[in-house]
Amino acid sequence: MIINDDFPQIIMRNLTTEEVSVFTYEEWLSKTKGPKRTMICEMAAVVDEEEMVEITTYIIQVKTSDIGGAGTDANVWIIVFGECGDTGTLALKECQKSNKFERKQTDVFRFPDVLSLGELSKVRVWHDNSGPAPGWHIEYIDVKDEALDRTFRFPCDRWLAQNEDDGQIMRELSCANNDILDLNEKTKYEIITTTADTDDAETKENVWIALEGKKGRSKEFMMENSSKKKRFLRGNKDKFEFSSKQLGDIAGICLGHTPKDGKKVKGEAFWHVKEVVVIEKVLGNRFIFICNALIPLSPKRDEFVTIECTKAIESFASKARSLVPVKYEIILITGDEKGAGTDANVFITIYGSNGDSGRRSLRQKFRNLFERGQTDRFLLEMLDMGELLRVCVEHDNTRLSPGWLLDRVEVTNTANGVTTIFLCGKWLNTKKADGQIFRPDRQAPPL
Repeated sequence: MIINDDFPQIIMRNLTTEEVSVFTYEEWLSKTKGPKRTMICEMAAVVDEEEMVEITTYIIQVKTSDIGGAGTDANVWIIVFGECGDTGTLALKECQKSNKFERKQTDVFRFPDVLSLGELSKVRVWHDNSGPAPGWHIEYIDVKDEALDRTFRFPCDRWLAQNEDDGQIMRELSCANNDILDLNEKTKYEIITTTADTDDAETKENVWIALEGKKGRSKEFMMENSSKKKRFLRGNKDKFEFSSKQLGDIAGICLGHTPKDGKKVKGEAFWHVKEVVVIEKVLGNRFIFICNALIPLSPKRDEFVTIECTKAIESFASKARSLVPVKYEIILITGDEKGAGTDANVFITIYGSNGDSGRRSLRQKFRNLFERGQTDRFLLEMLDMGELLRVCVEHDNTRLSPGWLLDRVEVTNTANGVTTIFLCGKWLNTKKADGQIFRPDRQAPPL
């Protein structure tokens, strides 16, 4: 951090690309000084004097359902997630109505001067279960980005109540806007070829390609060369676009090299292709094929080279569409030693390739949980986490015997049956071992 006489600056340098990003904040970080009265700030990166993220105002509208007991007296918070990250925790506190979240009511909250997240994917909303009637039924949440002039809808139609539905007071809601993407039977694919930068790499003839996807194989697409528009020159990139049926993820390509006008081939000739990139245009998924292959010239269509996908890059739109509700079975096994059980309240956060679950309470009615040598099972619904990476388990160190020896955690995605095991074998106890009461558990190695 570099501090001058007026305001602090943070300067970050990418040691690989040498790109420099500058972050500047010109207000107080204080609960008592300045207009914002905050200890937390967001700063947009400035690269080559260009601000990388727009400043916007988010307008959040929360519609409480029109059913008996739908309103809540509890305190409510929300996090909005999008293409450029998340908003952090926002308290839904200040609005024009003094009595918020009443039955059939729409409450509006403004959050000015925040960084735009671009396309939105989900929101996480929860309450603290306080007040005489904390249970809450949400119909939907709308989030408007004023800079983009777009509104994103997040349907709910669920309870956030410990005595209703599945007992959860936190919900993750996926964006309904992603459902309007046109994913008909046909789509467009952009093909980008890179010819190697070597002697004799280029060709004056035609090239054809066929795409092999998880949902089927495309027809052969001819990538034509001509004297007016020369393709496949040494070191050049060439772009082509074709329509095809939906193929799903592209696992492989077939490349052929054929003479123009069906003329005969005299001697050996090759096209040296360095790389092929396939882009599905609707969702924007990219499939990269590192080839470095010699494609022989042949009039026969049964002579071609098959290349497997080197790397697939899933687009934000595609990831957002995969955010569907999934029920996870969570099993916690307490160690079999004296004093291993805990009376404290226990929480878990699950981390996956699609993000994290948020801090979830593990509780059950009329059951003594987390006793010595005991196995406790919970069923939590959350948006699909993707591949599970780690979990963080913690307790609040309350009640008579809070110390706990956690053996391991097992998390099963009930939609696909995949179980991931996280080993612990450590105390969560302020008076034992390292005194920590939270554990980031490591994934067990495959058997």
